[in-house]
Amino acid sequence: MNLVEKLLKIDKGEFSKKRTKEIYSERLSEMLGEKAYITLQEMDPQEFLDLSASGLDEDGEVIMAKTIETNSKIAAAAIIDPQLKDANLMKHLGVATPAMAAEKLFRGEVSVIALEARKMAGFGDIVESDNEIKNS
Repeated sequence: MNLVEKLLKIDKGEFSKKRTKEIYSERLSEMLGEKAYITLQEMDPQEFLDLSASGLDEDGEVIMAKTIETNSKIAAAAIIDPQLKDANLMKHLGVATPAMAAEKLFRGEVSVIALEARKMAGFGDIVESDNEIKNS
């Protein structure tokens, strides 16, 4: 059986399902005094790219001063538990947006979350990809 035949045997709905993944949050664990996990949902690749581009200049270079802000936007888009869009949570944290809630709750950990969201969106490690291209 070839690959096309195998793919045709998969239920159509499987192709549009978004994967979820729980990851440990050291920061939340410290605040809560117990192990805490957050749940990420796979992002659409284009949404991930659009949010990533918000941290680039006109030449496509990373604006270092926007790194945490950009990663917070990505984290907020990927995290489904806790629900960062919850109005009561944002009010309690004193923030106006889910991205600001992500930054306040996770601080530098938003970079780890954004990296995991990148992988879930289908973008592997940049170094691995570059090495694979060079070795081809």
